[in-house]
Amino acid sequence: MGERTTESVELTRRQGEVRDSMSGRSNVYVNGPPGSGKTTLLNAVHLGSPTSVRWHCAEFFRAVHDQLPTHGRDLDATVKALTGRAGAVFFDEFHVHDVADAIYLHRALRWWCSHQVRVVATSNYAPEGLLPNPLLHHAAEPVIEHIRARFLVVDLDEGIDHRDAATIREDGFTSGQWLPPVPHEPPTTSLNLGTRALPVLPRPMGVKKIETTFSALCERPWSANDYLALLADRNPLVIHDVPYPAQIDREPGQRLANLVDVAYDRDVPLTIHSLGIPDDLHASAFPPLDVARTVSRLRSLGASQV
Repeated sequence: MGERTTESVELTRRQGEVRDSMSGRSNVYVNGPPGSGKTTLLNAVHLGSPTSVRWHCAEFFRAVHDQLPTHGRDLDATVKALTGRAGAVFFDEFHVHDVADAIYLHRALRWWCSHQVRVVATSNYAPEGLLPNPLLHHAAEPVIEHIRARFLVVDLDEGIDHRDAATIREDGFTSGQWLPPVPHEPPTTSLNLGTRALPVLPRPMGVKKIETTFSALCERPWSANDYLALLADRNPLVIHDVPYPAQIDREPGQRLANLVDVAYDRDVPLTIHSLGIPDDLHASAFPPLDVARTVSRLRSLGASQV
């Protein structure tokens, strides 16, 4: 489960109201734009709830895929095992991007509800906005109906991206930077991720920082699960040779977005070397899903503030 630390911050009146709702007894689904404070509030309430578990959406899907074979591919048994004795589930970045997501989430929500496990979820989407592809949207309708029937749905949109005013920290995700390219050694060594090897720059003995290239990390068919494995120890990550964001193709751009989500949720210092700026990703011919969230998070990196 993610363990992104939550610092003491001054909440707006609306954020305080949402936090109180999250701390109550009802299932709660909080939706709002990137930077509205959803994750910060969820983490704060989770930390005050000792009998709870927390997942980022990508972590949940990874855990389900990993555990299904252990439980005879019984999804209910898998959700039960993952939940354990928790009385509450905190679910960050709730989204549905394909039919499999919809099936897993609907079954999980039904199991939690039937076993009196409280669910607090955050999302960039209002319930009706889940799986917006018109050809697939019908698969999300059971999820939407369940949320509308069983959850308090709260809109947290104050028209403010609070990450724009965030204080740069000495560690964690926002201690990373968005910088111009610099000369570097070629990636002549590798790290094992499952059965495959990720090319990385050589590093001195005892140095934990991982340095690699955009080509190695985003132009190869790595999944969000691979990025979760790469950042499991929360070692700082540096990515060299990132193209102008507006020129990144569809698949590499989506992998970059997945990587940013994992690094942010794991609170891993992320440094990117690119000639462009994060906002240029909006101009891509193939922007990644949830591009606004990706850009908001990248803008919180150190050098993007100047």
